[in-house]
Amino acid sequence: MKKPILTVPNPMLRTKSVDLDLKKDLPLIQSYIKDLEETLGKKANPKGVGLSAPQIGKNLRMFSSFLPPSSNAKDQDRPTEEEKDEAVLATYLNPVIVNTSKDKTFGPNPEDPILEGCLSIPQLYGPVPRFSWVTLHFWTPKLEEKEVVFHGFFARVIQHEFDHLEGILFVDYIRELNLPLFEQQNKKMIEIDPTIINALG
Repeated sequence: MKKPILTVPNPMLRTKSVDLDLKKDLPLIQSYIKDLEETLGKKANPKGVGLSAPQIGKNLRMFSSFLPPSSNAKDQDRPTEEEKDEAVLATYLNPVIVNTSKDKTFGPNPEDPILEGCLSIPQLYGPVPRFSWVTLHFWTPKLEEKEVVFHGFFARVIQHEFDHLEGILFVDYIRELNLPLFEQQNKKMIEIDPTIINALG
């Protein structure tokens, strides 16, 4: 069932999530997976590329992505409109980042950094340094244990959603690294006073 997405300053977004008991709570977990995937898949204006369980009110270690497979490539930018039509829903249970690149990046073009946004922080965007690739260990909804290397934009989404499980929001990087903050106004990105972050919790 599609669920409402929590927004800042809801304290659940700042609470560290707990591991799922995949043996004991499987029927309940399957219902949470359905809720998470339906909420992400049906989200519009804006569409989302990732969603974590805390964002729908469950402080459990799981998140979903809604991306085309082509997004998992070195130096890959945001998917194009055509690529978005090939997006696939995937859910990751008890994810752990087990390895990362040594470098961090703002995106494939240093002159035009990718601006991250968040469904829990509507209209605000900013550049965030992310590892160019990460290796994620996780379980699938079918209880298959996997370890996958994610690159480019896909890796960025994985790191963003993993942060949610730790109670970390993308605006924390803006604040800590003194990076610019933007607000979307009439489909344009307008730089705004970043101290507004302090009111977001």
